[in-house]
Amino acid sequence: MERPPPTSASPESTALELGQRFLESIVAHDWVGIASCFEPQATFHAVVPHETRPFRDHAGPDAAAEQIRRWFGDADVTELVSSDVESVAGQVRIRYRIHEHEPDGWYLVEQVAFATPGQRAFQSMNLLCSGFQPVPE
Repeated sequence: MERPPPTSASPESTALELGQRFLESIVAHDWVGIASCFEPQATFHAVVPHETRPFRDHAGPDAAAEQIRRWFGDADVTELVSSDVESVAGQVRIRYRIHEHEPDGWYLVEQVAFATPGQRAFQSMNLLCSGFQPVPE
C-alpha cells in the first residue's frame, strides 16, 4: 500500500530548515534573520578561546543575534567554506567554516552549534567557536 504524501513538513525537517536559515543569515549578515531563529525566551551559550572570559551567555533572540553580529559584523566579505546541518537526538547540529575579510585582514573560523527546537524557533543553542584564525594573504 502506497503512503500519501505528507501534508506538512515533519518537525525534524522544519528544525533542519531552521538550522539552514540560521547559517544563511550569518553569511548574509542578516541579524534580524538570525534573531528570528530564536524563541522569545531562548538561551544562547557560547564557548570561545578567550583567556579571561571564555563563556558568552545570553537570553532572548536579540541578544543572541547581537553576539553573532559582534563576531561577524565587521567583515566586508563572508565566504562559506563548508557547512552541514543535521539532526542529532532531537537537536540540530549546525557546523560551518567561514573565511572572511575584516579591516585588518583575512580570517578563518569554524563554529559548531547544537540547537534545541521549540514551537516555532530554537529554544536554546550551545555553540563552540574555534576563534578567528588569521590567514596569510
